[in-house]
Amino acid sequence: MEQPKVHWVPIEQTRPHPRNYRKHPEDQLEHIVASLRQHGFYRNVVLARDGTVLAGHGVREATERMKGTHLPAIVLDLDPNDPRALKVLAGDNEIGKLAETDDRALTELLKEVLRSDDAFGKLSGTGFNEEQLAALVFTTRPASEVQSMDEAAAWVGMPEYEEGGSTIKLVISFKSDEDRARFLAETGIRIDKSAIKGSTWSTRWPWTDREDSASVRFETKEEPPPAPPEAA
Repeated sequence: MEQPKVHWVPIEQTRPHPRNYRKHPEDQLEHIVASLRQHGFYRNVVLARDGTVLAGHGVREATERMKGTHLPAIVLDLDPNDPRALKVLAGDNEIGKLAETDDRALTELLKEVLRSDDAFGKLSGTGFNEEQLAALVFTTRPASEVQSMDEAAAWVGMPEYEEGGSTIKLVISFKSDEDRARFLAETGIRIDKSAIKGSTWSTRWPWTDREDSASVRFETKEEPPPAPPEAA
């Protein structure tokens, strides 16, 4: 198979495919932008002969947001609505869904990234933030390892749950759901609904709302997008 040539194509000469059915929400674009600022382009965009994007819509949108001028692209000698081009469009969106994820290996990997010396937003650019990682740990690990969101957050190493801190737990058992409801009503205790796991409910005293990591914005020095190499 002939090795395809990579071209640095001016972004104004490209356009999204009008039949692309996958959208890129704000939180995903922020991760793509963070990845581009940290690593540059490590994957090429794929274009039809007229500049219509077949693969890499998110990268194109993120580059446009960064005021980038060029994209590294492989140009296929196809019209954008050629069935072969549509297969590239669908395949780029869908083939990845057939992969299987080892959640344990993923959480271990992300924990290592989170605890590294990389100062660029920690998990920014991975598709996760700390709350999402803790939620993944909580929902994929057996109760013998992680029994609550508090323990999942401690495993991740979130600041409010640093190892070595003292935590006192009080476990209360009820004979029925009605008894539990009556206890909550009479004491006014609030329950952390995000930490409910089966019949086990959790709370904190004094009550504090969890920090929403998704709302945190890491202030970093704005860096220009990668520039295309100079022509030889």
